[in-house]
Parts: sequence; structure tokens; C-alpha cells
Amino acid sequence: MLAVAMVPATEVLGSENHTIRPPEQVQKFTPGPRIGNVSFDCKASISGRCRLREFVDYARVCALLVIENGRKRLEFYNDDPTVCDDEDGQTNGRHRLYGVASVAKSITSTLVGHAIATRYGARTREEFNAVLDRPLQEYVPGLGKGPSSTYSGVSLDHVLRMRSGVRWSEYGWHGFFSDANRFGIDVRDRLTQSIPEFARRYRQRAAGVPRFNYSALDAAIAGYAAETMLGHRLVDFMEKGLWSQIGAEAKARWGIDKSGTAIGPCCLKVTVGDLARFGRLVLDKGRAQGGSQLIPAAWFELATQRSKDDDTIPPKSVSQNRNCPLEYRYFWWLRQRRRDYTAIGRDGQFVHIYPREHVVIVQISDWKAWTNGDFLECETFKAHDAIAAAAVAKRTEIEKSRSK
Repeated sequence: MLAVAMVPATEVLGSENHTIRPPEQVQKFTPGPRIGNVSFDCKASISGRCRLREFVDYARVCALLVIENGRKRLEFYNDDPTVCDDEDGQTNGRHRLYGVASVAKSITSTLVGHAIATRYGARTREEFNAVLDRPLQEYVPGLGKGPSSTYSGVSLDHVLRMRSGVRWSEYGWHGFFSDANRFGIDVRDRLTQSIPEFARRYRQRAAGVPRFNYSALDAAIAGYAAETMLGHRLVDFMEKGLWSQIGAEAKARWGIDKSGTAIGPCCLKVTVGDLARFGRLVLDKGRAQGGSQLIPAAWFELATQRSKDDDTIPPKSVSQNRNCPLEYRYFWWLRQRRRDYTAIGRDGQFVHIYPREHVVIVQISDWKAWTNGDFLECETFKAHDAIAAAAVAKRTEIEKSRSK
């Protein structure tokens, strides 16, 4: 079962939040030709084939946006008020701020890359690795001392691949009695502890090669590390850098701890369009809307392409989906033996990137904390594959007709 951040407490957005303001210059997507009918092999239909309309119904899709070569090819918002009902009363649509759960981790990862490039001038894979392979205690204070203490001797590379070796229970019993639930209460809800204060409770497991263990704390430490590298708040860095350079159309809201540090594993609300703008930046390997290189391309080669045998997730891991196996790298999910990769949130949120097709698919769903999520995830991948293929086929058809 792929239990992606099944932690109710860390998704409460009623605590302290920071508003990230949009720039004056908004990047607009050029309308492209409609993709047309899309169907794919599915298990939800007696016939074994599903149309896109059927998929958005049984997968409880609230919003779906497809960008291909910078053009908007498909846009859908569910008009059923019971799907993605919101405590603030917002209806599904392009102006709504959606909670994106663990999709925030992939944004945190990108900000880490930007922070390393800014603070240490890293431009190549070798230069990034020189920072990533160092123990955190060399540039992140306040995490304790000694080989058994929390994150002090852990490399940032291991943190970004969820292999810190720090003892952590993400799921507990139905989300309760877990370390992640405790994090949500103390750091997010009650604001009684900062991220480093909370992290100092934890210790390393027994010596040996750290194994994959999905951990909100790893993501929180990654965001904290980026902030300490920079010497100022990550939310401000995001507003002036990434959010400005993608030409975001709307504000975003990000949960912060009592000291103002962004909560890297979750607690972010954004529009669907701005998720697509973020996805396009990643697809273009850090090239911003004006053509400038905001984040070196080498970072995305490290973050989104498998390069180590231990990027695999063990078959018995609760985070593995046996019917559509995944790998994990720098807070991105990689599909085995494929080039596409995706950010995933616990309620069925996706920023799915297809490099070869030059397609970004943003999907917001209402899966009730991964209820039937393993099945729906595999169905979603099939739907996305069909959408990406249809977008490319339509573009090719138009180009051929123009060349005649």
C-alpha cells in the first residue's frame, strides 16, 4: 500500500500560515488545441476501457489541468460541491487555493536546490554533491552532537531520499499514535516546538545502511536546512525567487512553525495553475519564464533521475504500490523503467511531469486520506499516460496537416 502522508494532523491549515505573494507579472498559458477524446485500459469499468469523464467521476477528481509545450490543452473543474468540499466554502475552480499535502515536499526539494546554488554557488552535479554528501552538522546548527543524535551526522542526500536512519513512524494506527501525528500537534497545531526542537527528540536506528522510511520529519529538516543555509526565511526566499520567476497568478499560503520556518512536508495551499507553472519550471530544468536559469539544470538531473541502486523502495514497504511500483528520489516519485516522475499528495494530488512529451499534468482529487489510494493511483497513472500521449498525437496531427 502506498500510504502517502496519511497524517491528518499535519494537514490542518488552521494554525500559523505565511502568505506568499504573487509577482506583478503573471505568466499566462497560451491556449492550445483541445486534446479530444481520451480513453485507456482501466479496472473500474466492466468493459475494461474508461473515458476521461468516467475517470474523473470514480477517481473523485476536483481539478485537472494539462499543459503541453507551455500551452493549456485541457482544463476541468468538478461542479459537484461534495467533491473537495472546503471548510472555507471555496468551490472548485482556477482561483481556489487547494491544500496539496505532500506535493509540498517536491516544492521543498526544489527550494533546497535553489538554496544550495545561491549559498554555495553550485552549478554542476559534482558541486551539488559536494554539499549534499556533507553531514548536516557542518552547516545546520541545533541538531545535537554525537553519532547517535538525530540528524547531526546525516547527509542531506540521505534526508532527501528518506534514508536518514532516524527512528520515525509516519503512519501509526490509522494515523494516530504516530510520530507524524505528534509532529502535527506540537509543531503545526499548538506551536509549542520549532522543527529543530522537535527533531532533537529522535535518535538514529542501529548502525548500518539506512533503509527507506517515508518521514515527514526528513522533509521538515530539509526545509530547515535550506533556511539555515540562506540565513533568512524560506517563505521569503520562495516569494522573491521561485514564486516570482514562475509568474505565479495568485498568492500561496504555507504553514510555519513557531519560529517562522516553513513546514516542508505539508501545509501548503496554491492554485492549480500555479502548480502547473511550478511543474513547467521543473520540466524545463530550472529555466524561468523569461528564459533565465533560476536553478541550475544539474539539480533536476540529481533530483528527478535515478542514479543509485538504493533509490528503489522495498516491496514490503508500506510506501510501495505493488501494482505500479515506484522509486523515490529527492521528494519525487519515479515510476520504474520510465522517464516520467511526479509529486504526490495523500488525497490524490499530483504534479506529474512527462519530459519526453513535454507535458505537465496537475490533478487535485478527493481520496479522503488515501482511501483506496493504491488502486486509484495506478488508475491515475494510466489516465495520465493516455492524456500525455493524446496531447502529443494531436500536436503531431496538426503539424502534419500544416506541412502539406
